[in-house]
Amino acid sequence: MPSTSKNIFFELTEAFNASERIAVLASGQAVVWYRLAMMSKDGDWIVSETDAACRKIRDVLAERGARYRAGAPLDPRWLAGGWSSHFEFKDASGRRVRCDFFSRPPRLSPEVLAELFAEPEPERDPPVVDVESLILMKQTQRAKDYPVIGELARRLPPQREIELTTDPDRILDLVSEHGAGSQRPAVRAAADGRGRLAVVVALAEEIDRLQQQDRKRVERYERATTAYRDAVRRLEREDLRLPEGHERLRDLAVRWLPVTVAGEGSADR
Repeated sequence: MPSTSKNIFFELTEAFNASERIAVLASGQAVVWYRLAMMSKDGDWIVSETDAACRKIRDVLAERGARYRAGAPLDPRWLAGGWSSHFEFKDASGRRVRCDFFSRPPRLSPEVLAELFAEPEPERDPPVVDVESLILMKQTQRAKDYPVIGELARRLPPQREIELTTDPDRILDLVSEHGAGSQRPAVRAAADGRGRLAVVVALAEEIDRLQQQDRKRVERYERATTAYRDAVRRLEREDLRLPEGHERLRDLAVRWLPVTVAGEGSADR
């Protein structure tokens, strides 16, 4: 079982979910939970898209003296449009703790998201995203995410690992028993006996496509925030401290931040 030795992000996850499951640990801290990294500087959560859930999370953060960083208000209207909310506070040791929240991460279907908030699974306590969903979330523009995907994929059944791994050697090892019927180009290259280089090239092309898709998605959100970012910058840092900071940021968002972005159904930015 992965380690649950206390860190601030695990503690926050427990606090958010004290009454009901409303926040599922994701991204870098989920990788830490699965013991594939020693640390991650930020905490990321997929959250339930309700007023009550947003209020609970804001209350927990307010108790720790949190304030907003640049981002959307933690409100179901903007969460539903694919936006994310960003906070920070200092822990007892004076270390800065950053917390990010979103409800519609890219590449996860509504059905998968709904399952995240079903009955808790004892082996994933506090609530943490499952391995396959975490892999899909890691298909970003960042090159450093793809070796992590390869390590995560080893925790899947072999028929799923071969479809998601970024390790060419694992594809070559698995293809004889688990490659039949796969349409993934890297698997087809291995199955056709075209050699390791062909598998490597196919994986590189796949990763480049995923990176470009993610980059274009993020750029669409960034273009939609220009006026809003300028308005937020004019606020003092203390103006963004919870709980009052939420009302100030929401007022700016109503005026300057579109609820939805053209061409997007979900995002984590």
